[in-house]
Amino acid sequence: MKLLASLLVLAFLAATVNLSGAWTGAFRGGDSDIPQLFTLKQQGTKVTGTGGPDSTEQYPVLNGSVTGDVVKFEVDNGQKKFLYSLKGTDKKLRGSLTIKSANDTRTTTVWLERTH
Repeated sequence: MKLLASLLVLAFLAATVNLSGAWTGAFRGGDSDIPQLFTLKQQGTKVTGTGGPDSTEQYPVLNGSVTGDVVKFEVDNGQKKFLYSLKGTDKKLRGSLTIKSANDTRTTTVWLERTH
């Protein structure tokens, strides 16, 4: 029984995504794609860093977590809250982005790829 539990823990750890590094991508916004740039740091299951549309507009990554290949985090620019729910590998992430403002909530698709 201990062997089975150990193997399950090792399998879980092997499936965990390594997010530390630079990521670029976009989310679908109306008729065009909105660029995304993130610098993420992963320590165990916690994810921190910064993100935004480009290198001149970056905000802290909040409430970041990774469980297996599922990554969740938030970015708040003071006017809108961006809630990311992604799944993938240590090279590509795909999923949904919910954007909340005082008067509106919408969900769209988002994709990110590691740049280095």
